[in-house]
Amino acid sequence: MMRSNLMDMYNEQEIQSNFDKQVLLTNLMESSVVHPQVKKVKRNQELIHEGESTDYVYYMLSGIASVKKEANIFGFIGAGQFVGFDTLFLNEPSTYTIRTREMCEVYVFDRLEVMEYLFSLQEGWIFFYLLEKEESQQLLKYQNFMRLKGVARLDAVLQDLAHTFGEEDGVIVLPKSFSKQCIADYANFSLNTITSLIKELRREGFLAPTTKDTYFCLAK
Repeated sequence: MMRSNLMDMYNEQEIQSNFDKQVLLTNLMESSVVHPQVKKVKRNQELIHEGESTDYVYYMLSGIASVKKEANIFGFIGAGQFVGFDTLFLNEPSTYTIRTREMCEVYVFDRLEVMEYLFSLQEGWIFFYLLEKEESQQLLKYQNFMRLKGVARLDAVLQDLAHTFGEEDGVIVLPKSFSKQCIADYANFSLNTITSLIKELRREGFLAPTTKDTYFCLAK
């Protein structure tokens, strides 16, 4: 119903242009009721802990963080993404743990100030709706990965990470925070299994030889 009402008011292009994450960030930074702080967060620190409520909303300026539920990593967050909107209004315990995988720089927003700003807007709920939709799409993507087997799953996972986080340098290089253990946890493989799959992908030419600082280099 919410999507139907939304599409009645705006077309898809208007929604993406007027209510995306960058627009929300700009509006929050310019709001007189919101007072963000810039913070550097060391590697392996929790921004949000599963089962606990939080008084803050974060915006990633740089770095990478993992999204984890119980023992399972099912996503990663990078620059340009918000953290903490899933429990913004009711301040319920978080469903996930968000943990930095490298040094991250973030804007820290007070949850109540963000709520006050969004409630002051006639269409503030649209920002929340779109962020919630993005989270649902991330979970669906992970579930689709898990339906694949062996090499096909690892191939799909690495291509997706390369699209989001990879840097081109003759080959496509994943940041070194995506270690073999990290990818194994995310793709739900044992270390022995992923080691075998990596060898197979190298034989096929999908993975290029690695450099000193990274384990995964994808051939272009």
